Amino acid sequence: MFKKIIFTILSAILTSSVFAQTEVVADQSGSVETLLYVVIGLVILISVLVLLVAIYTLFVVRTILLQEQVKAETEGAEIVPEVSIWKKLSKSLTGATPIEKEADILLDHNYDGIRELDNHLPPWWKWLFYLSMVWSVIYLLAYHVFDVLPSSDQEYNNEIMRAEAALEARRATMTDLFDETNVEVTTDATALENGASIFTRQCAVCHQADGGGNVGPNLTDEYWIHGGDIKDLFTVIKYGVPEKGMISWESQLGPGDMRDVASYILTLQGTTPANPKAPEGELYVPPVATEDSTTVEEAIPEVITEEESTTAE
Repeated sequence: MFKKIIFTILSAILTSSVFAQTEVVADQSGSVETLLYVVIGLVILISVLVLLVAIYTLFVVRTILLQEQVKAETEGAEIVPEVSIWKKLSKSLTGATPIEKEADILLDHNYDGIRELDNHLPPWWKWLFYLSMVWSVIYLLAYHVFDVLPSSDQEYNNEIMRAEAALEARRATMTDLFDETNVEVTTDATALENGASIFTRQCAVCHQADGGGNVGPNLTDEYWIHGGDIKDLFTVIKYGVPEKGMISWESQLGPGDMRDVASYILTLQGTTPANPKAPEGELYVPPVATEDSTTVEEAIPEVITEEESTTAE
């Protein structure tokens, strides 16, 4: 059974090594990190394997010792008590001097009757210290001499680059990253068809299917209560007008759907509904862009200012 376990672990190590090497060849950009992960994985697997072998060896040795003890008892030989493995391990790690031998390491120092023992540092502490020294050399060479592994700054920058790349990839698949501050009219036929479908299903109850108005205002004339710009319509659809009985559609429609509905409503301008409701609100005049990319409203104050300046002269 134990041989089967060992064979399985070795097979797993060899297989993982082959796949890891294939991955390194396939992806040169992450070859160093992949190689590091492979080495760490092999070290862990080998450590587990060694631990299993050690446990099995101790089990076999203990079985042999028990058999020898039984044999010795049968022959009437004197049996020396066996020191437990834990005591042996504790002694090798701590290096503690037995109480009966403390007189050998007793110093001449006497502090109010308290004597001092010449104990050395525990072996486990010294091993950790030596290990830290070895690791510091490896760290220095890997991170600051040969640049095999990335520094903390490089890791941070790499994470930022990966996050930005993931964000750009996500943005490329999302078409509704807008709100009432930056929404624009769409003329896409599919989007307008979607807006017409939503309008018929959700809005026609209050505005009629042809936009002529019922409980809600007429959407085909040039008069608007809350503004006739695409941003105004998007805002009204998104947040509603509770005092007028219109609910907020933000929880039921996404930004893309609300943009499509608002764009479809603008296509109803100038159409003739069957039973148009009387105009409500104020006349809305869309801003007209001039040659210098300014609107008419923005250009008028400049003209007035020029006339005033001429009069003053």
